[in-house]
Amino acid sequence: MATNPDTANVFGEEICIPGLDGWLSSISKNGYALIPNWLTEERVEKLGADLRREVNPIRELMPPDFTTVRAHNLLAKTRCVDDLVCDSRLVALVQGVLGLHIQISVVAMFDLLPGAKAQGLHQDDGLWPIPRPHPPFVVNAVIAVDEFTKENGATHLVPKSHLWHDRPVKQPPEVTPIQVEMKPGTMLIWSGALWHGGGANNTDRSRLAIDINFNLSYLAQQENQFIGVPRPEVKKMPERLQRLIGYKFGLIHVGPGMVDLRDPLVMKDQVSFQYDVNSDEMPGIGTSS
Repeated sequence: MATNPDTANVFGEEICIPGLDGWLSSISKNGYALIPNWLTEERVEKLGADLRREVNPIRELMPPDFTTVRAHNLLAKTRCVDDLVCDSRLVALVQGVLGLHIQISVVAMFDLLPGAKAQGLHQDDGLWPIPRPHPPFVVNAVIAVDEFTKENGATHLVPKSHLWHDRPVKQPPEVTPIQVEMKPGTMLIWSGALWHGGGANNTDRSRLAIDINFNLSYLAQQENQFIGVPRPEVKKMPERLQRLIGYKFGLIHVGPGMVDLRDPLVMKDQVSFQYDVNSDEMPGIGTSS
């Protein structure tokens, strides 16, 4: 029997995601996929209201122009995005590019204010000093909360540039990017090697979005989730999200991420100074929750 190409195994559950194979093919060929209606209209409206209520008061204006709002470490500031970050469809997409061993690297809110200037083109995987060519190790996604237009700063990107392994990004770039306009609820997902950058906001209204970045679970996260997300907030998360922010074996129980050869999610409340690994309360070697 032929295997359905839109089927994926996500955290042990076999699920069918219509469109998955086509999205993965687009990322492989072009470096990105654009997925309309990723979120329903009702979910987008609630997301925007929650972000503006819970996060806007503690957001940060970025220098030098202070026209871009960023709220990094978003999982420490709100629970309103948890379901988006561990969405089975998103996990399946990222694993389809990177393999099974993935983790959250950054979750952030971006709000481009009127007058914000365009970003220079860049590659998100350039933060890790790994020589090119190399296999993909970063996948990032932006979900539009407000409409993205050419006038308000829709993302610039260069299709197929993720394949230019020996061609560094120059400023100003020697290529002409396209701009990706998106309705609210649309998701843009791309390989970390793709040349891209935010546009300029030439309107009188801000442009809100959330950014969800992944990398391989045996690399350092761009944003340190273990320090950034308070332990009491970790306990409020579904187990899948706890795993995605890093409370998991990177490969196997003796590999990256383990605590005393044990599952870090099991050990996170067991460890104290000079704890006794032989105590009756201690989980066994290789034990997972």
